[in-house]
Amino acid sequence: MKFIFELVFFLYFSTLGTYGPYLAVYLAEKGFSGVQIGLLLGSMPIAILIASPIWSYISDVLHKRKILLVIGCTGAGLASLALGWVDQYGLNFLWIILMAIMSAPILPIGTAIVLDALEVKGKREGFGMVRLWGSLGFAITSLIWGGFFLDRILDYFSWGLAGIFFLLGAISLFLPEKKGELTFTSLGGVKILGQNKRLVFYLLASIFIGASISAYNNYQTVFFQSLDASALLIGIIVSMQAFVEIPMMLLMPFFFKRFSMRLMIMIGGIALFVRWGLYLITQQAGWVIPIQFLNGVGIPAFFVVGVAYIDQIVSQKWRATAQGLYNAAFLGIGSAIGVYLAGMIYEWFNVRSIWVLNLILGLIGLGLLVLAFWGTKSEEEALSTIPDKGPGTEDRGRM
Repeated sequence: MKFIFELVFFLYFSTLGTYGPYLAVYLAEKGFSGVQIGLLLGSMPIAILIASPIWSYISDVLHKRKILLVIGCTGAGLASLALGWVDQYGLNFLWIILMAIMSAPILPIGTAIVLDALEVKGKREGFGMVRLWGSLGFAITSLIWGGFFLDRILDYFSWGLAGIFFLLGAISLFLPEKKGELTFTSLGGVKILGQNKRLVFYLLASIFIGASISAYNNYQTVFFQSLDASALLIGIIVSMQAFVEIPMMLLMPFFFKRFSMRLMIMIGGIALFVRWGLYLITQQAGWVIPIQFLNGVGIPAFFVVGVAYIDQIVSQKWRATAQGLYNAAFLGIGSAIGVYLAGMIYEWFNVRSIWVLNLILGLIGLGLLVLAFWGTKSEEEALSTIPDKGPGTEDRGRM
């Protein structure tokens, strides 16, 4: 079963490795203007923001996570396929938004399924070992697209993306389904989550951190091109950021036993902040390669440790809902803000100025993390308000 979990994350992040770095290039090849592309890219996270918590809440209420995951993958695949058949801007907008809506539940619901299975075995810290396959999927896929298909992206993009979504849907049929009765409930669960101060401040912090990451993801190729990097070098640079995550994922069980989640998340936020500063002063594409090692510290902090932290401070009953809110804040609101502001900065100044924006966003995010971890209730008081989830739920380690 662990192999199925790994394959699901590998394929999901392969979709991100396909459209994350290269969707803007694909749309530009279709002849759309920078303003039109910015509107499309900025609308995707807004769609995720709206759809992700709804999908996740329904999964917690109906206890039908697997079937919702399959529906989402199939819908995203069909939307990706249709994207390759249309030329009009309005139709491109429609299918991209639909792809975003249908793919929105994949990460939060898939994460909830994996956490359920790991919790049964008492190995929640093993999530990092599963998530590393996502990094591998992103790395391999982005390298292939950048190195071999960038010059013919119009011919292969929609077909390749759709194929991965369809394969992911098929693999999802083999995921375990946690049994449970239909829960007749109002939005009281969301209200309860909203009263969790640690969760609220952490979600706010993730918005700004996510905005900086989104600005980078959508404009990295443009920045590398401004440094006269070749298509092959761009593919290597983009894929390398995921390859360097893998050793950190392998070490996650070791880190979880020796350090607090708060410390690991703060270090990750600082690593990203330093990364944006180094990009700001970089003048040659070759110097980007060593800077990418900071990605191996920053991204696991929010995509692995952050997921575990969210899971720790909420009731198990609302696990998928909480992950959906995290996904909406990090990849929804944060991404929308990052893409929109980066587009404005790029149009008004230049692509290098985006790193100044990221430094500001990162600094705000770090301040909110401090409030989340040390500016609210004490840890003991906070944990006392959380329904008991059994042994192993305490934050490992202390500052």
